[in-house]
Amino acid sequence: MEKRKPAGLLPLRSCDLRTEPPDLPGTPPRLPSGEPFRDAACWQRAPRDCAFGPAFLRRRNERERQRVRCVNEGYARLRDHLPRELAERRLSKVQTLRAAIGYIRHLQQLLER
Repeated sequence: MEKRKPAGLLPLRSCDLRTEPPDLPGTPPRLPSGEPFRDAACWQRAPRDCAFGPAFLRRRNERERQRVRCVNEGYARLRDHLPRELAERRLSKVQTLRAAIGYIRHLQQLLER
């Protein structure tokens, strides 16, 4: 009896699993594939051979700072919607999320009545 392949699926060759996309312009060089942690020499070479220029690093750091500001602003806005007794003291991010979950559940119970 002959096994049939499901329609619409392409055969997967083993070499397809190991191919890596080509390096894009402006991206840092890749570490050699295989066992990158095998010898410490690659870690010692990495900072000197790094393709990140100072302008790239400044932009990347600024994007990360902006992302963190946006996340923190989101938490502040969420705290503004919590009841006053919860929002009076400074809540951590986890406490803010837990308080918001509890408050949403409380509001859902009020609607179900």
